[in-house]
Amino acid sequence: MPTDTIYGLCAHALDKRAIEKLYETKGRKDQKGAPVLIGCRSQLQRLAENISPHAASLMDSLWPSGLTLVLPASPKLSPLLTEGGASIAVRMPAQALCRVLAMRAGPFVATSANHSGEPPLQSAQAIISRFQNKVALTIDGGKIGNTRPSTVVDARGDKPKLLRKGVVDFVSVVHAWDKAREPAS
Repeated sequence: MPTDTIYGLCAHALDKRAIEKLYETKGRKDQKGAPVLIGCRSQLQRLAENISPHAASLMDSLWPSGLTLVLPASPKLSPLLTEGGASIAVRMPAQALCRVLAMRAGPFVATSANHSGEPPLQSAQAIISRFQNKVALTIDGGKIGNTRPSTVVDARGDKPKLLRKGVVDFVSVVHAWDKAREPAS
């Protein structure tokens, strides 16, 4: 389906078998993990815990957008989502369709629509051609012009750590992070 950054291959984030099938289709290694898209902040309760005021400030200021935050993972999550560890990557996309689907069906894993190691596919037709009958449903949002991925920021420490440059400028991230340090007026 189209997201606000690129087309994504998606599966329900709390269904281990669906995630396994997604990784198998993509040819992705299990240990790599994948970001989870949410429709509203209340969905974080099932995914992350001990979210710092700084990370919350990033969400307040910059979500919905192409900003993926690495947060402390709930211990109840599948290791397939947490790279086998204690973190989870979460994003609330700006694209309304993604948010509505996540609110109605639950949070979902969304990884770039391509086979691992290949460039992201930019249209529904290209996805259908590449994956043929391996994808149950394709939502055609037309050709996506923006092929930049989300910006990925580790929000678990004392300061934000840029893990991948993307559509959200890191200067905006630092500014929003610092807002959490400012005393309330």
